[in-house]
Amino acid sequence: MGRGVGTNMARNSHHRIARLTAAVAASFTILIGFSAPAIAGGWAVGSLDGIPESTAGETVEVGFTILQHGVTPADLADDVGIEIVGTDGTINYFAAEQDETIGHYTASVTFPSTAGEYEWNIRMGWFGPQELGSLNVTSGNDPATTTTVWPTVRWAMVTLTAVLAAVAVSNLAASRRSTRVLPS
Repeated sequence: MGRGVGTNMARNSHHRIARLTAAVAASFTILIGFSAPAIAGGWAVGSLDGIPESTAGETVEVGFTILQHGVTPADLADDVGIEIVGTDGTINYFAAEQDETIGHYTASVTFPSTAGEYEWNIRMGWFGPQELGSLNVTSGNDPATTTTVWPTVRWAMVTLTAVLAAVAVSNLAASRRSTRVLPS
């Protein structure tokens, strides 16, 4: 008789473990099943109409489009705009307004008054921000963007040097011809 009691206890505890495992698995399935619809559709992509010239202190209109799942224009009411992040972490936010086209927004962005490298993002409402990468803000008198006469002067000097060298070679050749001794 003792043998049957031990076998029944082993079977009962095995059944209990199986039931507990099934209950835990069912709980996880229910949790995942109900949370999946809340997660679905939670991403979008923003794209700029074009990259603006970023000169220190200037204000430009920056247009961009937000597409949910990269396809459907997103109609967002709040927290849509452009933000510029300084090297010290300060954030300048420029709210955007949606125009006649659903999913297209425009923000008046004033670039920082100090030239340098910044980060910038598109804020896309409840979708969160999208990084746009580095933004190089130039000063108004940046040599890379300012037209000067120095390149023209440099090429003029190179040309003048070449002409003078040709005249010198020509004169040298002429003087050698005139100094030859003719036979008498």
